[in-house]
Amino acid sequence: MEKRYTIQIKYQDQTKKPYTADFQTKPEFAKGWKSVLETAHAGADITCMCFGRGDKKLSVRHLGGADSYCLARYPNSGPQHANDCIYYAPDPSKSGLQGYAEGVVTEIEDGGLRVRLGIGLRKKDPLESAAATAQVSSGTSTRRPAMTLLGLLHLLWSEARLNTWYPRMEGKRRLGLVHAKLQETAASILASGARLSDFLLVAATERDKAKAEANEAKTAEAIRLERRLVVIAPLAKHTKEAEGGIGRLKISGFAGIPVLTLSKALWAGACRSFPVEIAAWKAGGRVIAIAITDTPGAGKANVMRLALMAVSERWIPVASSFEADIEQMLSDEGRSYWKPLRFDASEDEVFPDFWLLDTGERETPMEVFGRSDPAYLQRKNNKIRHYNREFGATGWWSWDAAADPKGISMPALPKRT
Repeated sequence: MEKRYTIQIKYQDQTKKPYTADFQTKPEFAKGWKSVLETAHAGADITCMCFGRGDKKLSVRHLGGADSYCLARYPNSGPQHANDCIYYAPDPSKSGLQGYAEGVVTEIEDGGLRVRLGIGLRKKDPLESAAATAQVSSGTSTRRPAMTLLGLLHLLWSEARLNTWYPRMEGKRRLGLVHAKLQETAASILASGARLSDFLLVAATERDKAKAEANEAKTAEAIRLERRLVVIAPLAKHTKEAEGGIGRLKISGFAGIPVLTLSKALWAGACRSFPVEIAAWKAGGRVIAIAITDTPGAGKANVMRLALMAVSERWIPVASSFEADIEQMLSDEGRSYWKPLRFDASEDEVFPDFWLLDTGERETPMEVFGRSDPAYLQRKNNKIRHYNREFGATGWWSWDAAADPKGISMPALPKRT
């Protein structure tokens, strides 16, 4: 679970005493903390006192309304914070974010993001722009000029830090928390000139009355404004009937979400495009669906595009059964780690399958080599050279799962420090 650290506020003529995490969060200090944020919003230098390196500057974000003040990190300052700090964000080069052209994902002054999507969120917009499938050359690599639907799911998951795990999170990450984190994150993302949260429906159960009602309200607003909807929810439990295509997308946590009609052709295409995820679903694993629908009506919304992502019991994304084995092992060993997501990056981009967070000041990359075809072996050799150059021969971890699928000769994990 991310940690909130003490902050320091400095005005032009004076430095205030540090404000502790308790003062920032406990109900008895809420009135005083609101006053502090209102005053600082007019102009102050704010510093996070976590154990990261760099300026670690923060700003006061105002979302509208008298009580809507909060702290946010400065643009591009995420890597300066400690990796357990709520303001931390990894360097884009550590994940598939490096695969986008300049301007696709931009940090803005209020601590949020502006995203260029290749999909239209309004009925009047083309469903997919020409940029949705284009690629731009940049040296020896290619860059995507817009974000796809799967890339958007990866962005939300990463920004919500649902791809990060600390042992103290055990037993706390449930559907309700995932819902709240995704909605909070979507509120900080601008896409198509609006807050992504205005379009987003997230899984909720009948017991979550407020969340179900929020889904219903957004659906009604989508009808009124002729908007499309973005829906994120786990697939319902696998059945042979659902596997064959039943004319609708069956999800769990569907409270407040219209019936999602789905053509058999679109479902068949998703099964071909996401074989790992479908295999995980058949095996009883949790698989997250993200769908963009047309403007809803009469209790239904037709799915126009669909993407899938397999996640572990801890909601950590995994891209293969071997990765799932390693993620389970890391959890069993009580390790701290995060999973870098691919977004829309090409196979040319180099980043590991996991980063270990508990091995000192520098995160340790972990690679699972799961194939042995010639093209993959070439990429494997490129990765080995990269990691040896950047981390030294002993500064990273790997498992050749293609040669040792049962992990009999799997190396020991790097030691905690």
